[in-house]
Amino acid sequence: MWVLLLLAGCNQVTNPEYKSTATNPVTRRNNILQSPEQVRTFLNLYVPTDTFPINISTKAGEWEGPESANFKWRGSMIPRVFWPVFISQIAYDPLAEDILFFATKSFRVSNATWALLTRVPGEYWSSQVYLFLFNTQTHQITNGLRVAEAWGDAGDSFYMEATIDKVPGNEFRIILSQGECHPVDENYEQFTCADSVKTYSLQNQAFRFISVTSKKK
Repeated sequence: MWVLLLLAGCNQVTNPEYKSTATNPVTRRNNILQSPEQVRTFLNLYVPTDTFPINISTKAGEWEGPESANFKWRGSMIPRVFWPVFISQIAYDPLAEDILFFATKSFRVSNATWALLTRVPGEYWSSQVYLFLFNTQTHQITNGLRVAEAWGDAGDSFYMEATIDKVPGNEFRIILSQGECHPVDENYEQFTCADSVKTYSLQNQAFRFISVTSKKK
């Protein structure tokens, strides 16, 4: 697994999505969803689901490229006009031409909240997936949690993937698994790696941290 990540970082697929996405902080907030029609158009970019668990990973996009048939989290490109919706949760340069946002899946958290699984700019391409909470009354994103990412570069590698499941009490459980490796010799023959598993709960408009376990190898 780690070898594949390391190779992917050194042999990026030729694709417009594989560009540097260095971001600059944007501090202002824009609520551009002023009408019910705008809200519907925005939410319709996502594919609603009520099937759980949901397993999220961008590893296939890193190894094989975001156009690969094996990459299940490509999603639909979000028009630039909607990008300001995300300003309250992530920093990006609104004038940059080489960053892309993608709408993937959504699910209802409560009567007033939709969870929007959105692929956003990462280190080299849109390799991160965030779970954003969208308030249908204020038409704003109120919270966000990174749930997936994958990259490899010059021997270093990182991945994060998630499983989201519905549990009793109108609540959701999020399990985040992540790992990273770094070379300890110039020939890239030995690596030091660390893995961790974090658990969160999601209810209404809030994420709550529950536990973490970690190990080095």
